[in-house]
Formats: sequence, structure tokens, C-alpha cells
Amino acid sequence: MSTLFGKYFDKLKASKTKVADITGLKRQRISDLCNKDNSKPTPSEFYKIILTAILLKHLPEIEFNNAINEIFPNRPKENFLRELDNLSPEVRFILTHCLTQKQVEKDIKMSDGKISRLASEVVKDLEAIEFISFIEGLGENVLETFKRIYGSIKTIDILLPDASILNDRTNKVFQYISTYNNLDVDAMTMDFADDVVFLNIMNGEKTMELQGIEEFKKQAVEALSYFSERKQSIETMTHKYNSTEIVISYRAIAAIDFPNGLKKGDEIRLKGKSIFEFSADGKINRLTDIS
Repeated sequence: MSTLFGKYFDKLKASKTKVADITGLKRQRISDLCNKDNSKPTPSEFYKIILTAILLKHLPEIEFNNAINEIFPNRPKENFLRELDNLSPEVRFILTHCLTQKQVEKDIKMSDGKISRLASEVVKDLEAIEFISFIEGLGENVLETFKRIYGSIKTIDILLPDASILNDRTNKVFQYISTYNNLDVDAMTMDFADDVVFLNIMNGEKTMELQGIEEFKKQAVEALSYFSERKQSIETMTHKYNSTEIVISYRAIAAIDFPNGLKKGDEIRLKGKSIFEFSADGKINRLTDIS
């Protein structure tokens, strides 16, 4: 019989083995949390397992909030600061750090004296639901609090998808570059998600952000008139778990005069890189050009 933790994990269809490899937790421990009611995740276990599973399925981090609601639907939801609303910011800050231990334990349904026992190391395991309820009681963001305490999940990129997925990504990237060079906007976007996000970053500053495939197509069609020739050449390609990055050389001939002083007929040569991010169904859902 699956626990609510297990039902959520199964819904994601994430690999317990991969999650164990990334988090450093034992696969058996993850299985116990998924199947045994008496196995309760600690805050660290909950954060590492659930966020890693979310990232492995190419879902946005905001899904972490949905996970909390599905796994702990009946958790206590208290506002420790409700009686401080009319006080000055300074007094609110001070009283936030002077909360009564007994009242906190009562509000989040923690056993009497557990906070003291945790501090004395008589009890070592704080349950995830207790810590989450405490963070929410302070009005803080649970995921950002976990990140501050446990750090970001950075090791996700040490694992790569199956070879078939990498081959598919490689084909899509080459398809995009080839059709870009051929000035074929429809073919360029054939592997884009409808909600694709495009970013252009130049000299460390964002110069353009487009939301959605129609907005991208509109801009791409407009750009066709800027150059009489253009060619991107892939120099290197690097796969990560959620993305594929290419280093490119770029050559183009200006078809118009530009405000920056570039004249019609001038040649442009640049180096840069493009980062393609992929959704769970293999669509390109984010493209970032950096030069």
C-alpha cells in the first residue's frame, strides 16, 4: 500500500535508483518512505528526494509546492504572527524570534517538549511535516528555506538521459541550426513547445525575452530582413540532464543599415552559445542565446 509520499512519487514516474544516486540516500529508504506508513521523511529527505524527482522529470521547481499539498494535505496551517499584525515592523521582527515554544508545538501538532528534546539531541529526527508547518507558520517560502539550509540540487547534471533521448535532442538541435541557416522559420520551430521562452543575452545583459511560439515566430520572421546571408556553425555540443548547450560561430551579411553603425553589406562574425532546454515530452521549451 503506497503512502501519500509514494503515490506522489509514483505519479512522477521518477527512477528511485537515479534519485538515490543523486541524493546519496539509500534506495531502500526511498522505497520505505513510499510504502510504509510508519516511515516519515525528515525535512532533508523530503527536500532532496522530491525536488530531485521533480527536476528529473523536467518539471519547474514550483511543482514542489504542489508536492507538499499532495503529500501533506491535512498538515496544520497556522499563522504564528497573526496577533502581531498591528505592531511596528521592529517589534514584529523581535517577537518573531521570541515565539513561545509551547504554543508553536501546539499549533503545528508537535509533541510537548519536542523542540527542547531536539536541541538536546535526545530526539534527532524532526519530521518534514513539522518543519514545513513551522516555516509556513512564519510566512516563509518552504522551498527557498530548504535551499538556504540544504543547498541547491546541483548534482542533477552528473546524470544523463538515455542514449535515445540524447540522440533525439542532438537531431533537434542540428535541425534547428540547419533551418535557421536556410531562413525557414516554420521548420525552425517544429520542435518548439507552444509555451517556449526565448532569451537573448549580450555582454551579460538580457536584450530580448519572448514568451510563446507565436511571439518567437513573429520576431524570427522580422529578423529575416536583417541579413542577406547568415550561418551558424556548431563547434561543440554538451548534454546535461535537462538541457543541451552548443558553442557556435556565427557569420552574417547585413541587409540593412543598423542603428549601431553597421552598414548594409558589412560582414558580421561572432562567437556565442545557445542553451536548449527540453520538456518531459522532448519539446524545446526554452532557448537562450548568449553572445
